[in-house]
Amino acid sequence: MTLAAFLSFAAAAQADLNSLVVAGKVEGQGGTRPATLRLLCNSDPDDGALSIELWVSQAFKLKDFDYDDFEGPDAAAADRALSHVSLVANKGQTEISQAAAGWYSGDDPDTFVFGLSEPSHHAGKVGTLVKAIEAKHKQIVWVQSAFDKSKRELRASFALDAATVKRIHDSLDECLTPSHPKPKSKK
Repeated sequence: MTLAAFLSFAAAAQADLNSLVVAGKVEGQGGTRPATLRLLCNSDPDDGALSIELWVSQAFKLKDFDYDDFEGPDAAAADRALSHVSLVANKGQTEISQAAAGWYSGDDPDTFVFGLSEPSHHAGKVGTLVKAIEAKHKQIVWVQSAFDKSKRELRASFALDAATVKRIHDSLDECLTPSHPKPKSKK
């Protein structure tokens, strides 16, 4: 494969992945510190996904939450809807509750990631939440409850403005539209 062909292939593969990072803060027993919300759209009709991720900095260092209960596919909390994500407006809010996957970031091993995901082009809780984001919403709030039924929680907030709402839809709307089935090949 020539270099030009490889670069063209790599660019096409990247074209399916859209992402957006929104800076915010998280509050917990360890105090208040920076957090990020990552919104991801891989629009591949067969293997794509729509995801929302909460990146909690200093998780390993502070050990202020039972992150290990959420880590890995066999995590104790894997089937418990302990992640509550809300769109907050001046009047009312829209909220979903769902079980989160969890892992320590490979980019920064001190950061723990809670992830909510679903196949792209399918109607689900994550897509419903993303579709509902409008200019009237002032923030996204992610409350992560502990697995051990204690009242401990992490509370992350991310400010929204009209420009951020537009960037979210520009990045993710491609994953929200229903996919069209591939034509069947004739034998």
